[in-house]
Amino acid sequence: METVKIAGINVPVSKLGNNSGSLGADLVETDSTVRNLQNILYPIIEGRPVLLVGDAGVGKNALIYYINFKRNHPTARFSFNEDTLPEDLIGSYRLLLDGKGFAWGDGPLTSAVRSGSSFVADEMNLCPPHIIKRFSTIYESNYLELIEGDGSRILAQNGFNFIGTQNPSEGFEGRKPLPFDITRHYSTIFIDPHTPDEILFILGKLYPQMNDEILKSCIRISLDTESRVVSGAIGKGDLEKYHFNIRNLKKVCNRILSLKADSPELRFRELWNFYVEPFRKQEDRQAQIELLLKETGLKISPSLPEPKFEVHKSSLFCNDKEIPVSNTDHAKTILSSVPLPLKLREFIEKVYTAVQFKENVLVEYSEEQDPQLVLPLFTEISGVPLESVHLCKGIHTADIIGALKPIEGAQVGWVDGPLTKGIREGGNILITNLEAAGAELVEKLNMLTDDARALVLPPESSEEKPLSLKEDSRIFALKLFRKSKSTPTISRAFRNRFTSVLFPDLEDSETLQEILNFYLPEGDLVSKMAEFHTKIKDLSKKRTIGSANLMPYTFGLSNLLQWKDHIIRYADSSTGKEGIREIAFRGGKIAYTNQVSDPGERKELERILEFSLSGIEIVSDFFQTLEEKKKKSLTPSTEIEKKRWWDPELHKREPITGKAELKNSGRELREGIEINTPETGGQRKEGPDAWYGQETRGNMGQGEPAGGGGAWGYRTEELYKAFLAKRRILWEYTIQTSLKEFKEVFGKSLDEVQLNLDRLFDPEIDINRMYRSEGSRIDTRKYISFLSGKGDSKVFDKTTIDKDEEKLKGVEVAFLVSKSRRIFNFEYSVATLSAMLSSANILDEHDVNFSVTAYSDRMNRKDRIDLVQVKRMDEYFDEKKEEEMFDSLRSDWQGDSIEEYQLLEQIESYFSPDAQTKILVMISDFRGQRGKTELEHEINSRDNKRLKAEILKHSNKNYVFLGVGLGRRYIAEHLFPDSIQITSENFYNMPNLIGAELGRLILTHHSSRN
Repeated sequence: METVKIAGINVPVSKLGNNSGSLGADLVETDSTVRNLQNILYPIIEGRPVLLVGDAGVGKNALIYYINFKRNHPTARFSFNEDTLPEDLIGSYRLLLDGKGFAWGDGPLTSAVRSGSSFVADEMNLCPPHIIKRFSTIYESNYLELIEGDGSRILAQNGFNFIGTQNPSEGFEGRKPLPFDITRHYSTIFIDPHTPDEILFILGKLYPQMNDEILKSCIRISLDTESRVVSGAIGKGDLEKYHFNIRNLKKVCNRILSLKADSPELRFRELWNFYVEPFRKQEDRQAQIELLLKETGLKISPSLPEPKFEVHKSSLFCNDKEIPVSNTDHAKTILSSVPLPLKLREFIEKVYTAVQFKENVLVEYSEEQDPQLVLPLFTEISGVPLESVHLCKGIHTADIIGALKPIEGAQVGWVDGPLTKGIREGGNILITNLEAAGAELVEKLNMLTDDARALVLPPESSEEKPLSLKEDSRIFALKLFRKSKSTPTISRAFRNRFTSVLFPDLEDSETLQEILNFYLPEGDLVSKMAEFHTKIKDLSKKRTIGSANLMPYTFGLSNLLQWKDHIIRYADSSTGKEGIREIAFRGGKIAYTNQVSDPGERKELERILEFSLSGIEIVSDFFQTLEEKKKKSLTPSTEIEKKRWWDPELHKREPITGKAELKNSGRELREGIEINTPETGGQRKEGPDAWYGQETRGNMGQGEPAGGGGAWGYRTEELYKAFLAKRRILWEYTIQTSLKEFKEVFGKSLDEVQLNLDRLFDPEIDINRMYRSEGSRIDTRKYISFLSGKGDSKVFDKTTIDKDEEKLKGVEVAFLVSKSRRIFNFEYSVATLSAMLSSANILDEHDVNFSVTAYSDRMNRKDRIDLVQVKRMDEYFDEKKEEEMFDSLRSDWQGDSIEEYQLLEQIESYFSPDAQTKILVMISDFRGQRGKTELEHEINSRDNKRLKAEILKHSNKNYVFLGVGLGRRYIAEHLFPDSIQITSENFYNMPNLIGAELGRLILTHHSSRN
């Protein structure tokens, strides 16, 4: 048997042949790559299914392509998503071309099983587990039953391998870990990211012409940027998830080499496009600019030449970029039809650069902006066909890919969706509203947007091979900025497949006038229109108008263009100058003021508009100029300027050295803890803890009364209480920090916890099979039954993929937090604060009502319980409430512990009458009012026996309990049916532990009841 050596392992060469071209051929074998290859190859040779887990861009698919390239073996890859159905993988019946019969069409999985190919289930954890279990026999017993077809059993042929890939659930939107009853059948392999040295080695092999120092500089920039994103130093305010890896570095290197960007100035430009351009906040951009300046040796951002466009000999030139165009006249017409102020020219240059290097382009913009204005400049100018794919919430994959539909009369056939149609035509594809569709559809495009550049069609299409993009085809996508965490967005894995370009803000007066002057004659009218546009936007932003509305009025460039269109449409020389003023006034009302609901505000705005237009002077040749502007065309230059744009000697600067930054250790908050305890006699400053023997502050609540000290020297309860009654509170147990300071230190950790836990509360995916007598997609099996006379006329597939957005309705969570000084120290107080803040934000975001109650014996009287309502169940949780909750939980920890069973005697008071699922979370050390030496004695103490009895009693009444134990004494697990323990080793994960357990309890108990 012929073999080939891969990563030191002899692997049999396949006789089937490679069907993926050169995909994977450029993989460079580094130490970690060899290790990963070996980890994958042994299970593959043994015939075991493999699950590859790793971050976006670590090369999971590349490893499989490389293995199959080396052993000459075919690969079948299918991108999973939330609306993946069994028939998409297994197969279905399709109509014959003559319309007189049917034929079974294998799905990609069935085809791979028959042929012995490698089947790659890309992003497998995006698919609901109950769908994956349809083909469980494949990964359990290596066979597949065609219950959708003739019911036959297909044994996997030699060479078949099932390989799943997934991003980790932590840090990725929409990803949930696969359940163990699925993963236990797989050899799970975590793919680690490359080390910096390995990245340098890989890029050096791929781009041998690149200067070694430039490569190192680019790698440092990429690693520093990713580190800043992960730590929350940049990108946090954008509410987007960014990711920078070797995929970005390959694009940078490709550009630097091809554009001969050897000078620091040109290198700065290309680095900007990847490591500054994606960020929206100015402070983030400035931080990144400083990083680029340090690495390029420049002192200030270079002044680059303004973009200039020329069409010459079937090419469009933009400075040093060149894009082929099929129709020169068509390209000139498009260039002449759009206003191009400097900001738009700079934007277009960035897009053209991405187009030249075959990158997918993601245009991000705010709702006030209008990228439609310039879309033809990059979607149509090359002359290839354009197909637009408009996404929306609830759209089905079949709506954009294609389905069986009626074509002529009673004829039924496959009809391409817009995406498939665009790929077949070999043109550009424009995907709009990318943020609206959600992961269930967008992730289907993974294979189309990575190096494979192909789309797998469903079996009924009769297309067995993936449909590949043509060489000249480009993918453009439009996406709105994300303004709140409750709105959907794309995953960072999907974002990483695109080059992001932000649509510029065109709202400054100079740019607005330049745009208007393109359509209208220069003069007072244009300046007054721009002035009024700016004025009304400012009034809306300050809520001078619309103050009674929940949301402010929004005015954007589209309003101004609508106003302009009205003037152009109705301007008539016969009406004279006064007629122009009247038309402009009417157009302003239509475009702006008519949408204002308050009559008084509307009237005042119209008065401002009328006053602005009353003083304008209409030039005498206004109408003639207007007609000329309607007919103007581009007159291109005949020569291309190829000379150097600047003198390099003028840009030489001394290198800038930086200072190393201290790593985050939480030291800022640790220094804020203040415990001011008075002397109590003797040589030790024990303060209130004298009553517990040895000092307990800071020893994780492990002070033992048997360990010495004079506390228990007072033998009687009476003397003890008499002492307490006379004692004044002379000390304060407080974290001396503000919420702002706390978030500056621990904010990124909280954000990560919230993102990771959000997935636990994600809506459940329900696939509802429905068939109707009318519709657009025909189900072949139903149609066959109908034609045979054995079925009804409900042949149209109306299957819906539903998300139960209200699955958490009726859930209430009550937190009871012990604030006794025995458990107060840096670790536990910070952990409790973090847990409460992250839990509060997650529960509020998913409309789960919750309350927080702190308890202790504040005055140490031993005869009372002090309950502090930090947040009531019916209170609205906002920034003000968050501040109040933080202030309450960071201070006033000087109280004593209490008999905690008493808290549950009136448990119904913590919940509202409407609660269906009542979850009570207790956070304490559960050592009782008086700690004991032996753990067994504390578990069996009178206090804990009564607490356990109360928990059992109320559990039988459908209350759900979660005990969170603090300290190294594992008491909670003996008292509560569900518990977690927080120790000095895991305190930093307390928010994650509580949130994960809370999510599990909600999904378990609420789902089973409703």
